[in-house]
Amino acid sequence: MAVRQNLLARHPGLKIEGDNFPATPLRKLISSLVFYAKMALILILVTGTKFFEVTGVAIPEWYAGVQENKLMTIVGLFFMGNMVESSMLSSGAFEITVNGSQVWSKIETGYLPSLEHLVSLIEDKLGGGRAEFTPDLETLASGDF
Repeated sequence: MAVRQNLLARHPGLKIEGDNFPATPLRKLISSLVFYAKMALILILVTGTKFFEVTGVAIPEWYAGVQENKLMTIVGLFFMGNMVESSMLSSGAFEITVNGSQVWSKIETGYLPSLEHLVSLIEDKLGGGRAEFTPDLETLASGDF
């Protein structure tokens, strides 16, 4: 928010918008596979030993322990599956473009710019010169930027 407020104060009418950077097709596929595996395992747990009886597969020894803690196992599968799915869809991208020209890419550099550096890069692209950036220390401390 501090960067946005600072830029809007210097350039009224500036359009600032955020968007999610799309994941690669492979990461989307892995996320989908994890989802279906998670749902299949939860279905097997909910049906108890019926799955093994219908498929003719011998009930594994470890399955008895899982059945004793069925609810905890289902909750664990659900949350761990969601965590893996989310991490597959997250690109970690922080891409900044000004008037169609890329100013910063976390994917290329591997790190985030400081607020001062980011504002300086944007100012250079907008032709605003190198006016001093004055960060709002309360906003920086709260992490709401």
